[in-house]
Amino acid sequence: MQQRQLRTKTRSHDHNTKFNVLLLEPDANYALSLKQIIEDNLPVGVTIVRNVEVARRLLEKDPAQFFISITSVLNLDSSAFEKIDLLGEFNLPVIAIVHHYEDEMRDQLIKRHVIDYVVKDNTFDRSYICDLISRVHKNFDIKVLIVDDSKVSRFIIARELSLQKFQVKHASNGLEALAKLKANADIKLVLVDNQMPNMDGYTFTAQARELYHKDELIIIGISGSADPRMAVKFLKAGANDFIAKPFNYEMLLCRITQNLDMLDAINLAKELSNTDFLSGLHNRRYFFEQGNKLLNTHTQLSNKAHESSSGEPLTVMMMDIDFFKKINDKYGHDVGDEVIKNFSDLLKQHFADDLVARIGGEEFAVVSQSRLHASNFDAINAFRLAVANQNIQVKEYLFRYTCSIGVTSIIGKNLDEMVVNADKHLYKAKHSGRNQVSGILGES
Repeated sequence: MQQRQLRTKTRSHDHNTKFNVLLLEPDANYALSLKQIIEDNLPVGVTIVRNVEVARRLLEKDPAQFFISITSVLNLDSSAFEKIDLLGEFNLPVIAIVHHYEDEMRDQLIKRHVIDYVVKDNTFDRSYICDLISRVHKNFDIKVLIVDDSKVSRFIIARELSLQKFQVKHASNGLEALAKLKANADIKLVLVDNQMPNMDGYTFTAQARELYHKDELIIIGISGSADPRMAVKFLKAGANDFIAKPFNYEMLLCRITQNLDMLDAINLAKELSNTDFLSGLHNRRYFFEQGNKLLNTHTQLSNKAHESSSGEPLTVMMMDIDFFKKINDKYGHDVGDEVIKNFSDLLKQHFADDLVARIGGEEFAVVSQSRLHASNFDAINAFRLAVANQNIQVKEYLFRYTCSIGVTSIIGKNLDEMVVNADKHLYKAKHSGRNQVSGILGES
C-alpha cells in the first residue's frame, strides 16, 4: 500500500497526550498487519494486546500512555462488548472492527465509547482507520462552541464531541456565543441551533462572519424547523454547512470531519503559498504583505493624538550570507542548501517573535517590533556572532561562514522604502569587510 504523508507528522500539540494506540486484538496475524499499516502511515506506536486481562493490567499501570484504541467486535455476545466496556472504563475512544454492517450491531456500538466502526479485511477501511486516528489526534487542539438554549441538546452533542477529543465550550444564545468567540479567538468550529432567545442562529452566523471568514471559522447551522428555507437562510448568512434535526450523530460527525478536513486543506495551501520551500521561512510575497500591515498599524497608532511615542517600534533588517557563491563553488550546491537551512534555523531561534523571510538566494529579511532591536545593535550583533562562531558539518566538510546585516528603524512611507534603506546599510557592511552590522536606529 502506498504510504501517505499525513500532516499529523508536522503538527505540534500543546497537550501532553502521547501518540500511542492500543490494539486489543486476539487475531495475531491481523493485528500485526494492521499495526504495520498504521505505523507506516502515521508517527505512532501501536501496542498489541491479545486479551482483556492483559489490557486491564496495562491500562491500570499507565492509562495516559494511549489516546485511542482499536478492538474487534465480531458478534453480539457479551464477551465481545467486554473489550469495548473495558476501554470505555479508562475513557479511551474506540475504533471497532466488525464483520459486516448491521443495525443492531451499530446501535450497540454507538451506545458505548465507539467513535466509529470499520469492516474487517477491507483494505480501504484500513486506510480509513489511519484517517480516524489522525483526525482524533488533531481534535485535541480544536475548540468547538455549541450554541443552543437547550441544556439537554448541548449535553448530548458535547458528550459525542468530547468522545472525539474536541475541547468543548457552551453558549445558550447567540449573544453569549459572540462574546465567547471574541474571548476565544482560537475556536475553530461552531454548532449553532436557530431558535434561541436574545439572538437566533442565523443572526449570530451573520454577525460571526463579520469577525471571521469561512476559512477561519467553521459554522454549522442546526434546526428542527420544518421550513425548507432554513438551510438556505443559514448558508446565505455565512454558514459552512447545515444539518436538520433530528439528525444521526454519525452524520453530524461525518459533516464535522469533512469541514475540518477542508479547513486543514485550505490552511495547508495557505502555508505552502506563504513558505519558502528550502528554508521553511516565509517567502518574499508574504513578507511584504504582512510587513506592510505591521507598518500601517504602526503609522495609525503614531498618527493618533498623544500616541506618537506609545506605539511599538518597527525595525527592518536585511541580511546576506557572506561569500555564499564561494561556498557553492567549493563544496557544491547541496552543501550550499544546507547552509541556507542552517542560517534559517538560527534566524527562527533568535527572531522567534518577529517576521522573518527568505527574500531570495542567500538574502534574508526581518521585521521586528521589539524595542530591544530598535534601541541598539546588541541583540542583532549577538545573532551575527552566533552565526560566525559555529562550526557547521555537512557531509565530510567542516567549516564556518559569516553574515552581514543592514538595519533601519527609521519609519518610511512604506515597507519598500525601509527595505531599501536597510539594504543600503547591508551593502555598506559588506563593502566595509563583511561579518558586521551597519545601520541607523531611532523610533521616529
